Amino acid sequence: MIVDQTSKYAVQHMMALYDYIEVVPGLFSLTYIRNPGAAFGLFGKTSEALRSVFLIGISLLAITVLFFMYARLTEKNLLIHVSIGMIIGGAVGNLIDRIRFHWVIDFLDFYWKEYHWPTFNLADSAITAGTLILMVKVLLPKREGILDR
Repeated sequence: MIVDQTSKYAVQHMMALYDYIEVVPGLFSLTYIRNPGAAFGLFGKTSEALRSVFLIGISLLAITVLFFMYARLTEKNLLIHVSIGMIIGGAVGNLIDRIRFHWVIDFLDFYWKEYHWPTFNLADSAITAGTLILMVKVLLPKREGILDR
């Protein structure tokens, strides 16, 4: 959450809205945008009041459920603990933006030719990576290893 908020602060204060810095030509740019919606711009065109209440409410519900899951963990598995922490940290990072601005700062812009992946941020990356790790740990057969302690 701290790294996410720091990166968003830097983008917001070092770039003008819609400015971009090409990092890897033809593949990756830092592009400052404001996303009023959820992932992939979902709910972006919904009225601000309804959108804010809904997205803040969903975020608070998800964070609460994840905290209870984390508190009830009996399994001593580092990857499960880290993955839930990543999801909570990402959700809190985006929630801070929603409460402060009513939108989320996005700036990681991947593309190839005319094909663009929706611009996202580090909180989104943490949520996605944490969810994938958690899914793999829950769905794959258990194996004993250094991260399973």
